[in-house]
Amino acid sequence: MRIIQRLLLLLLALSLTTSVAIAAAQPIDDPDKYAAEVMRLLAKGDMAALAKTVTDSIGKPESADTLKNALSMLGGKPIDYSDKVIDNTFGKGLRQIVYYSFIDNVGFIYYRFNFKMSSKGWILANFNFKTETNELFPKDFIDR
Repeated sequence: MRIIQRLLLLLLALSLTTSVAIAAAQPIDDPDKYAAEVMRLLAKGDMAALAKTVTDSIGKPESADTLKNALSMLGGKPIDYSDKVIDNTFGKGLRQIVYYSFIDNVGFIYYRFNFKMSSKGWILANFNFKTETNELFPKDFIDR
């Protein structure tokens, strides 16, 4: 339980958002394939590649170590179960994808990808992850 509390506090503090210099963000051709690739890296345990992929996409490569360290709180434990549980598109320019996973001795973890359309294509505007035990989704985690 203590590890879950530490993880929750760290994860709550870590919310990667597109930087003010949005020109540095890398356009993404297919948000679904992008999110699936990030989750594949997570399942593989390649936290360094996952952190680099996400932070480069957002335009904050200097945050890669912070994200990698936050993900290392998962302790390298294998994912017991994972699934895409939300894939919502709002109009033509906004998309939110949420994955859920269960990791033994860690708990229930949700991973949210918020994408926004630009003239150059989709931009990963936010990547966040949180734990939640009692509710279906963490509070204020999804848009409906």
